[in-house]
Amino acid sequence: MSWTRRGFAALLAAAALAAPEPVHAHGRSTSIAAWDVRSGPPASARVHLRVAWADLQRALPALGGVTPAGLAARPALAQAVDAYLVERYALVADGRDCAVDGRVASLPTSDPGHVARRWRVVCPDARLLHLRGAGFFEAVASHLHLARIRRDDARPVEQVFLLDRSEIALAEGTDAAPPPAGGVATFIGLGVEHIATGYDHLAFLLALLLLGGSILEVATIVTGFTLAHSVTLALGVLGWVRPEAAAVEALIGLSIAVVALENAWLVGGPRLRRGVGIALAALFAVASAAAALGRVAVPAAALVGVGLFSLCYLGLAARVARPFRLRWLLAFVFGLIHGFGFAGVLVEMALPPERLAPALFGFNVGVELGQLTIVALAWPLLRFLLSRAWLPRTLVVQAGSAAVLAAGLFWFVSRALA
Repeated sequence: MSWTRRGFAALLAAAALAAPEPVHAHGRSTSIAAWDVRSGPPASARVHLRVAWADLQRALPALGGVTPAGLAARPALAQAVDAYLVERYALVADGRDCAVDGRVASLPTSDPGHVARRWRVVCPDARLLHLRGAGFFEAVASHLHLARIRRDDARPVEQVFLLDRSEIALAEGTDAAPPPAGGVATFIGLGVEHIATGYDHLAFLLALLLLGGSILEVATIVTGFTLAHSVTLALGVLGWVRPEAAAVEALIGLSIAVVALENAWLVGGPRLRRGVGIALAALFAVASAAAALGRVAVPAAALVGVGLFSLCYLGLAARVARPFRLRWLLAFVFGLIHGFGFAGVLVEMALPPERLAPALFGFNVGVELGQLTIVALAWPLLRFLLSRAWLPRTLVVQAGSAAVLAAGLFWFVSRALA
């Protein structure tokens, strides 16, 4: 068996063996809430809360092995989740938690790795009100809770709750509201944290860097990705384009798998390239057929479009002397998809129009800072590994691509079928 044939077989075998555990999209430890507080009397509040399922599993070990979709069939566990959230995210009047009025409602979310709840609380007559945002700190000390708070008819403001600042006082008076918490700086931190713990975005970046390349080639790849996701991040947050979140998350996983296969194609010989092309065509054919039958959450037209682009891209790369110089195009096109994924966090915060510009600017700056830090750390290490005479370059690329391929396929299938 030739090296190319052995390499392709090893790539597929390693992908099967390296399939990741069921981690969720954007596994950051962040929760988001919107509070609408009324001073009364009696004082009351409505809260809309969004939390990561992975964080709930850490805080409530009984949820291990349960998916958000499967929670509806487990009423006892669903009650435990609701009780945990109501106790840790509360309006407190004169030192006592306000009582829940009615039931806790489950809401759909734009991210299958998150759950959302909404409920109303009513307080006895009271003047001193506090908000508590103390969820998950016992499991993840670095957890960050971002709350958007409106009191009566005052301007909404954002507050950050941390381990050492899990409760804030609401000033007396019907027109009072808590002071702003950092403005743009808050969203810069949220953007850094989003990219640093968004495992799918990290996998995509590392897949693009896996071949090494010159500093100019890396710069053009990163620039293409940055320009593209900045555009769609803005389109999504401003509400001009709002694709289905489940489809976006699934396509992000698929983009990771495509880049992994492209890596193998670039370092392989004619037989490996032919095998990669056949595998890629088969992947999109099966996925598009499943979409046409209504079995997956991604529109068939989107899968056909991404598939045609991917195959045409490989065909173009096969006809140029230096295909590495074309990778900025791949990064740009798939960066458009990732940008809509980035937008999900800010969209679900439902920020008022006057807060969109600073939030969008700060979040995008944070994403770029995190991205550049990752590139600055990963690229020199990859260059070092690829330059070692005792470590075959093809082996490094194919082994790394196998792991990335497994992760991408897992994310695509699990999200598309959710």
